[in-house]
Amino acid sequence: MQMREMGEFNFIKSVADDTIYDMSTVICGIGDDCAVYKAKKGYHQLVSTDMMVEGIHFSSKTTAPFDIGYRLGTANISDIAAMGGVPRQVVIAVAAPPDGNSQRLQEIYEGLKSICKIHHVNIIGGDTVRTDGPLTVSLTIIGEVPEETELYRSGAQVGDVVGITNTIGDSAVGLEALLDNARGYLHCKRVHQRPEPQVYLGNVLRSLGAHAMNDISDGLGSELNEIAHASGVAIEIDETAMRFHPEVIQWAKKKEISPWSFALYGGEDFQLVFTIPENIVNEVSALEGIQLIGHVVSGAPGVCLRTAQGEKKIIPAQGYNHFSK
Repeated sequence: MQMREMGEFNFIKSVADDTIYDMSTVICGIGDDCAVYKAKKGYHQLVSTDMMVEGIHFSSKTTAPFDIGYRLGTANISDIAAMGGVPRQVVIAVAAPPDGNSQRLQEIYEGLKSICKIHHVNIIGGDTVRTDGPLTVSLTIIGEVPEETELYRSGAQVGDVVGITNTIGDSAVGLEALLDNARGYLHCKRVHQRPEPQVYLGNVLRSLGAHAMNDISDGLGSELNEIAHASGVAIEIDETAMRFHPEVIQWAKKKEISPWSFALYGGEDFQLVFTIPENIVNEVSALEGIQLIGHVVSGAPGVCLRTAQGEKKIIPAQGYNHFSK
């Protein structure tokens, strides 16, 4: 059924069920002019938003409708994780072509519900409108973090150790493998289509005393430069310290390029990059899913890669940019 046949209000009714996963924080969800939620005393509120446009952020060739919603949820939840916070509520806005398939849009909602259910994030409202352009889906998320404990990009200090969660470059390889119709690479394809936000590790790192954190949505090169410039420090990462997933190594060999290209400039892994003081290195390195890859040093703000031969290569702030050529 096309959206023009179903209509706005019938569509809203069709997706309004199974949207509240933590009743303790919600007073009024979908169905009124505004949603009403409870803010905890002693916590700061966190707000972020992400938008996905068909043809820019996703296509039917690489992303099923369910995965569109899942990835949109992950992108928002990951922003909260990067502050060391806990995601609580989301509102969703959709601009859909009138001749669009209503079932496809319902499946997008099912993907969003799936990732929200995992992290106990309530879907408490939104808006649905018509567009003559491509399908556009926007999500706004509200989270919380204990007062004065949130982690900023500007918190890195000289002497800190730099780390990441899990492995990176996986999503970029997954996208290329999907576009090439390559067999295998199931891990990387799954990471691209259904990435997992690192809420747990973000909270643990905050509680242990991390100084700065950022989520890796636009590539490690871009995210590290954001931390370096916001903090007024230089960052050196060690080429020999990074561990890549075997599928990333395999794909890089096939394409005859360095796996670092995918890690630095691929993006959409939604892992975390962080800096920690030396006195908690042992505690952090004992956590599952942690790699320590470099140091914060004095100098002009920027990022460099120290090669196995001891050379330093400047890492520019490249990554996905909506308005670059």
